[in-house]
Amino acid sequence: MPPKPEKDQAAYVQDMLDSAKQAAGYVRGLGFDQFWDDHKTRDAVAMRLQVVGEAAQQITAETAAKLPRVPIHEIRGLRHRISHDYGGVNFRVVWKTVQEDLPPFISELEKYLQRLRIAADLAQRIHATPRQAPEAPRPRPGPRMGM
Repeated sequence: MPPKPEKDQAAYVQDMLDSAKQAAGYVRGLGFDQFWDDHKTRDAVAMRLQVVGEAAQQITAETAAKLPRVPIHEIRGLRHRISHDYGGVNFRVVWKTVQEDLPPFISELEKYLQRLRIAADLAQRIHATPRQAPEAPRPRPGPRMGM
């Protein structure tokens, strides 16, 4: 599915980051048994992972190449599994994903977005600063002769 033109790639990466953080937050402080016993939390985490996968489907090959440590293909597959085979979802795998895979995933997305912000700030400063010839240095007064 080609990316939708109305949203830029940084926005999709931000969507992925926001949902990943939410999923991680939902299970913070819980053990697997607590996660398993709480249907609302399981559903909420699955939903957030679906959103991550939905946004990942809009990531272009060019953007994916800039995120080599982010497994875009696997994220899309997880979204597909949750969406189309919810009854077959192995929540131990979901738990492991949230516990082990989301922290480095979140870190990579944050680094990528930070690089984009730095590049955008630099470009804005370059374009906002009028180009002027450097001012010639003023001559320094020397010793006064004849006075």
